[in-house]
Amino acid sequence: RATDLHFASPVNAAAMMAASRRLNLNCYHFYMAFDGENAFLGSSPERLWRRRDKALRTEALAGTVANHPDDKQAQQLGEWLMADDKNQRENMLVVEDICQRLQADTQTLDVLPPQVLRLRKVQHLRRCIWTSLNKADDVICLHQLQPTAAVAGLPRDLARQFIARHEPFTREWYAGSAGYLSLQQSEFCVSLRSAKISGNVVRLYAGAGIVRGSDPEQEWQEIDNKA
Repeated sequence: RATDLHFASPVNAAAMMAASRRLNLNCYHFYMAFDGENAFLGSSPERLWRRRDKALRTEALAGTVANHPDDKQAQQLGEWLMADDKNQRENMLVVEDICQRLQADTQTLDVLPPQVLRLRKVQHLRRCIWTSLNKADDVICLHQLQPTAAVAGLPRDLARQFIARHEPFTREWYAGSAGYLSLQQSEFCVSLRSAKISGNVVRLYAGAGIVRGSDPEQEWQEIDNKA
């Protein structure tokens, strides 16, 4: 979903990024300024991959419930998330897709037990996936992991065609990837929980995964929580 907010004067993108860094912990923060009035920025909870030589770590971050400022209530919500069939299936769809796409270019794939990642407004199911690449090549990582099943759907080609026909806005940088690379190491995140600054207009991006068993009202509330 894209939501446009109009302000009386140009928005200070750097100040917005600084505020997001203070508020959104346990996230990857990215900021791209194209000129004095145009920028793309965000605070994403989702690692696309991290590589150290041939050692590769990625993850499936899918399945969401609200957070709560009270630790006990937040824990109860997290326990519900761990036990919920729909959210577990949503997460495992992403796990299976990642493993299938990486298997030809890696050694044994280790899928770690699920965890709950607690953020400021939501909590996510996360399964970390560890492996070793046959060769240290970030082109392989990018080609196989981007776009993720969580943002592009499955089966990927048909889902992307459906999105192109029916989604009422252009994603541009949203749901892409942001990070760094070098010969020895690299790390990228999925560019989620993001905003595009265009002068006095801020476009907020957020989304939710739809699978069998999804409730439209709950999915819309999830997007509200993320935005």
